Amino acid sequence: MVKFDPNWYNKFVQSTNEKDLLVNKISDILAGKPHKSCLEIGLGTSPYFAQKLSQNFVRYLVVECRIVEELLPSDIELLNDDWENVQLGEKFDVIIASHVIYYFKNKKSATEKIFSALNNGGRVIFVMNGKESDYGLLKSFFSKLVNEPYKFTYDELLEILKEREIKEYTLPSEIRFSSFDELFDTLRLSFDNYPNEYQKLKPQIIEYFKKNIRGGKFIIDQKIIEIQK
Repeated sequence: MVKFDPNWYNKFVQSTNEKDLLVNKISDILAGKPHKSCLEIGLGTSPYFAQKLSQNFVRYLVVECRIVEELLPSDIELLNDDWENVQLGEKFDVIIASHVIYYFKNKKSATEKIFSALNNGGRVIFVMNGKESDYGLLKSFFSKLVNEPYKFTYDELLEILKEREIKEYTLPSEIRFSSFDELFDTLRLSFDNYPNEYQKLKPQIIEYFKKNIRGGKFIIDQKIIEIQK
């Protein structure tokens, strides 16, 4: 299981426009559709989604396993627990699982638990990195360096959801950087299951950047998967 590092996360989020892109798209997806309650699984290190989206709901609950030190808006409820262990006893109209699937010990059972917490007619919105653009190519390159096959979480989730009808959206997000050393540090979060190998292979990765990354930006496709129950 991948371990979440808040410092790496903060470094990453501060360098990318993905949060704004995702909030705007999720708002578009939900526009004009009936919904009163929302469950967000995983807070990250700030209540960005909750602050932007809670105004669209009567009730907004966040389930987060780490101790939250950030101040939350008064209209947002926090349940300090791990999603795979928590017992809710209630259902929601909308469930948002953005960039948390990587951290589940058992992705299949955690995903099915999400659907069990969804009201009939409700919507689940999953967000994860895609496997194309700069991100996918770098992941494949790194996989060859460590001589281990890599399966994208995007592919894992599609396999879990293969019996369900899905809507998929792709949003290219950008990491802006002023040097390849800065980009290397920013991308540590994306290799948090191989932290030692990532550091050891820095010279090869920097050389890869020099040959393949142009214009001071690194593209990651944000994949949004929407499913109605």
